[in-house]
Amino acid sequence: MALLGPRPSWFTPKAALCAGSGLVLLLGAIQFIPYGRDHTQAPEPSPFHWRAPGAQALAQAACYDCHSNQTRWWWAVKVAPLSWLAQSDIDEAKSHVNFSAWDGRLNASGLQRALNRGMPPLQYTLAHPEARLSAGQKQELVRGFQASLGGGAESASPAGPVLPSSQGSDKATAVINADCSSCHSPKRALAFHTSSPARAKALVDRMIHHGAKVSASAETLLVSHFTS
Repeated sequence: MALLGPRPSWFTPKAALCAGSGLVLLLGAIQFIPYGRDHTQAPEPSPFHWRAPGAQALAQAACYDCHSNQTRWWWAVKVAPLSWLAQSDIDEAKSHVNFSAWDGRLNASGLQRALNRGMPPLQYTLAHPEARLSAGQKQELVRGFQASLGGGAESASPAGPVLPSSQGSDKATAVINADCSSCHSPKRALAFHTSSPARAKALVDRMIHHGAKVSASAETLLVSHFTS
């Protein structure tokens, strides 16, 4: 005990009991603060339509608790102050992507970047180990999401009718001139051609990484243009 030094004069069993009682009362009182207490499932005005069941299952396990109106509230996050932290994280997450109120802002490249940067986050996967995605599962999720985006009316930027090759090339050139000229001359992109769709997509991904604002439909158009 001597190694720990003398006990402070104010630290008495009575003081410890008072401090513990005060903490219990405080924790009880904050449970009445309404923020984070309403767990009613909100309606889904425009849910994202998955066309790949496997990818949908992965998204529901790893993304939907924060990025949809289908949040599963496990017991620990029903208690303040954990409920406040959970509600704040969910509100922020849904402000970026909400699969229950789909607005088309997310494309496959954006999903891939989010997964590469640690989504779902560690604090979530510690409590939900089933949400940890392997590299193969991440690839399956991105592929299924991309297939769902290109599947029809659920895409916010539908590709529209198939264009003659000349019109498609003209549209791709317009996209390159508009979106790929902020960092360098568009000549490099206009001159690029490959027989590999993977290399074409890699180039488009680099453009997006460096700030190009490319929609899902424009991304498909560019990949087709670079491999034609």
